Amino acid sequence: MSADKLTDYHLLMRFILTYISLIFLSGCYQSESTLTNSLIYCADKAPSSFNPQISHDIATLDATTHQLYNRLVKIDPISQRFVADIATHWKVNENKTRYTFFLREDVNFHDTSFFSPTRKLNADDVIFSFKRMLSTQHPYHSVNSDSDNYLYNHPFSNLVSDVVKIDDHTIRFLLNKPDATLLANLAAHYSVIHSQQYATQLLQAGHPEQIDFKPIGTGPYQFKANSSKNIIRYQSHKSPWQLPANIENLIFDITKNSTKRYAKLLSGECDIITNPASSQVKHISKNSEVSLSSQPTGNIALVAFNTKKSPFDSAINRHALSNSIHLDTILEAVFFDTALATNTLLAEHSWAYNPRITKISYSPAHSLQELTDNKFNFSQSLRIIAPVKSSIFNPNFYKTAELIQSNWLDIGVRSEIVLLRPSELDIALQSGNYDVYLTGSSPYIKDPDNLFRPLLSCNASALEGNSSYWCDTKMQSILDDTLLEISFIQRVKNYYQLQALLQAQRVYLPIAHLLRFDVFNDNITGIKIDPLTGINFHFTKKNEPIDMREEQ
Repeated sequence: MSADKLTDYHLLMRFILTYISLIFLSGCYQSESTLTNSLIYCADKAPSSFNPQISHDIATLDATTHQLYNRLVKIDPISQRFVADIATHWKVNENKTRYTFFLREDVNFHDTSFFSPTRKLNADDVIFSFKRMLSTQHPYHSVNSDSDNYLYNHPFSNLVSDVVKIDDHTIRFLLNKPDATLLANLAAHYSVIHSQQYATQLLQAGHPEQIDFKPIGTGPYQFKANSSKNIIRYQSHKSPWQLPANIENLIFDITKNSTKRYAKLLSGECDIITNPASSQVKHISKNSEVSLSSQPTGNIALVAFNTKKSPFDSAINRHALSNSIHLDTILEAVFFDTALATNTLLAEHSWAYNPRITKISYSPAHSLQELTDNKFNFSQSLRIIAPVKSSIFNPNFYKTAELIQSNWLDIGVRSEIVLLRPSELDIALQSGNYDVYLTGSSPYIKDPDNLFRPLLSCNASALEGNSSYWCDTKMQSILDDTLLEISFIQRVKNYYQLQALLQAQRVYLPIAHLLRFDVFNDNITGIKIDPLTGINFHFTKKNEPIDMREEQ
């Protein structure tokens, strides 16, 4: 038996044993997943909190953003344009520094066992939600700041000077300067709207911390209970202002072990599971009884070349050394089936993605000739730095570095690999004491400026993202002009041009865009997954379930 077949056999046997044990443990138990009005989502991690303003891990976003809350605006998944959510419409003044939003008058907050609203959503709720993030003097700004999950990861402090109430259903954002990314930020996960009335009640009761753990929102589901047994229960909004959820009872079952999650799916104890192990993806894709969803995330693994020093101050050297790296091998050996190869920093699902960018071709012989013609110094040793630990955009930095090192050695280029702890990495980035840095980017909004500016702006430091030490007046001009541009079509044209320039200069070498995987039974439809804001069960439907144990 070959090594690959033996590995597959061991994986299959381990799964079968786990699956059988779960069946015996469940006995005659009839899971809630057999009910068409209940949906069980088996996640790999518990949310850090129930407020995406302060917690930005994907487990929190899955449990909160689309389930519990709404925002002023959202992004239409088809057109990629901004559309109304809690706001009915908005206006922008001539110099683009004032955005006025007009609110719906029929939006109900959740009515639960711990809070009963006496009014509908109004401007006070919107002002409260944003002032909590903006003002350090706000009574809720530092609430729960002693917990590990507390972090305000938003640009509003630099973007917005104030948020003011015009009347009960009109609010206005005053900007420090024109900035076209405001709407993208208002559609982000951290721009959810909370109840100011609930916050006042908690403050008066002396328990303001509960706002982030016993949530009140306006979304299609309302919080019911969070048990110590890793079970989170929601029920559909009792008085929804939008179309009601199709599912009455939504249940999050936190099951950390990936094998157990998949076994629960097949035994009928879960309707949907997330993040199967990379070793399971191939087997799952062959199972005709379940559907495997793979969505590209905004997380990208990349190689940064230090352009302020030789040899990467030369575009010829950057291209030659890029084309000598076998990216397909890195994808197979490091990412397995959990990422997509890419030629650009922007993912293909972005509205600004330029499809005309040419593919990076692996051509070591041509690379060697280019380096020789460009009088490359083959006696030097390049310094490759990388983090010690894995990250959301690279599961194994060292293995990636080894493969790059091997490819370069094949054309006579020597290198050393240096793994650094976070404090050491900061020092190296600030000093510029490296030639190559294995890194990545994880944008938090869908506006391309959020990706490009940290990586390319002359004003961005290495610690802020510009680890290539790149500064180009033409690229900077495009970045700045596009930030002021309101026309969607012109913004697309500008970013097309920027990507073409970036391809020509090869400041960074994109490796892969990471994928998000979810698996669900075939009787489940209408699941929507946003790579930046999480899963959405609002329009999910469930038909009569198929009893897989009977079929087997």
